[in-house]
Amino acid sequence: MKMKLKVIATLSLSVMGLSANAVPVTYLGTDDSVASLADMVNSQAAASNFLSVAGNLNVFDFEAPVPSNLTISGGSTVNGSSCGALCGFNTTVGGALHREVFGGSVTFSFADPVDAFGFYVNGLQTDLVPQQTIEYVDGSSATQIINFPTALGGGGAFVGFIDFGQLISSVTFNATNDILGFDDLRFGRSENNPGDPVSVPEPGSIALLGLGLLGLGIARRRKSDNSV
Repeated sequence: MKMKLKVIATLSLSVMGLSANAVPVTYLGTDDSVASLADMVNSQAAASNFLSVAGNLNVFDFEAPVPSNLTISGGSTVNGSSCGALCGFNTTVGGALHREVFGGSVTFSFADPVDAFGFYVNGLQTDLVPQQTIEYVDGSSATQIINFPTALGGGGAFVGFIDFGQLISSVTFNATNDILGFDDLRFGRSENNPGDPVSVPEPGSIALLGLGLLGLGIARRRKSDNSV
């Protein structure tokens, strides 16, 4: 009887660990004093790492009207910049448009909940303004806050996260007191989700496994007794 209880308790704890809400995995890269996407070497590396895990996501680069599955509140789509690269620029290869924001915040809302989001930001002077953040509410109703990394002199960054399995209906970008540009949004459901419920055994299956192990132990003991 003790053996049975021990096996079931151990397996239950494993499942609880797998199903618990995890913190978001962040993908951050920055480059100081940039004037084009070509200068954003570290940012592009972070974006590549993000996409290698998230897989095939929705893409929006501001070269066309905002799609029906996305709503953006805050900032305005511009061609060029109000003060050169220091205020941000387009990062779409062959494109011309990006979104510009004068401080404050921008909210991205999704018709279909997402668990992955990322974008390029430039015009950053994080040494001169309060902390800039990404903020959202995860599936447990807990507010998650991701701090922007340091980028100076009109720096650029890629900021992305994956919160596997969560249902996120909106993400807010807090630009604080800076004039920034952002472009090339990636959003959607990640394809590589280690927390996929189908990979977690059901409680009934765990109990059957425990009983099976108990039966195996009894059978071995009987065999040992008969051989004496």
